[in-house]
Amino acid sequence: MIGSVRLGFSHVMLVFLLLDSVAGLLLMERQGDAEDDQELNKAILEMLHINKVSASHQAKPHPYMRRVYQLLDSLEAQDLGKSDGTLVQSFRSVTGPDHAPPGWIWFNVTNLNPSMMGAELVLFRKTLHPRPISVTVALHSLTGSEGALKESPALEERLLTLDQRPSSGYDVFDVSAVLAVKPLDVVGFQLRYTDESGSLVLHEALTQSLYCLNRGSLSEPLLVLYQAHPVRT
Repeated sequence: MIGSVRLGFSHVMLVFLLLDSVAGLLLMERQGDAEDDQELNKAILEMLHINKVSASHQAKPHPYMRRVYQLLDSLEAQDLGKSDGTLVQSFRSVTGPDHAPPGWIWFNVTNLNPSMMGAELVLFRKTLHPRPISVTVALHSLTGSEGALKESPALEERLLTLDQRPSSGYDVFDVSAVLAVKPLDVVGFQLRYTDESGSLVLHEALTQSLYCLNRGSLSEPLLVLYQAHPVRT
């Protein structure tokens, strides 16, 4: 009886050892596949002359862009004869160029598609004022190429009610006029406010309190460009 128990125990141990060996082989095989994939990806990037890839924005697409793509998909589904789609580019905010004035929201657009006709600045409204205070905001831009920056007249002026957030959560400004500058490498935007009495309000502090400006956050400032007129979401 004891011998049969020992024999049964040996069989069980043998099964566990075999399973452990198989699991180890599978793990080694997966690690090998992962290493092969990494080497293949590295080789592809080297062929494309790309030294570094950041996947954070790809893994977490900007919420506004998700709305844009959903709307474009629905429009193209209605128009079955439209096969080429609508070209859209988006740029997230970057650190300003050297010696750039403070208080501006910057975008690097060196790889801008030349066929783009419309552009919009998208800012997430993060704060609501407890009282229905209104301010007039004028949006200005700085455009630059090869280190030279040029300020434009106001691109847009509108009345903001600070106790109400847009239905989308974003304030969207039409900035298509910046596309007229050629060549265009960098563009900056600044919001300047006038209160109900007509006095100019400190723009940088108010912009920081009203909008999410943190680069790398899910709702950071976004510059969206369209081959046609901007799509309203």
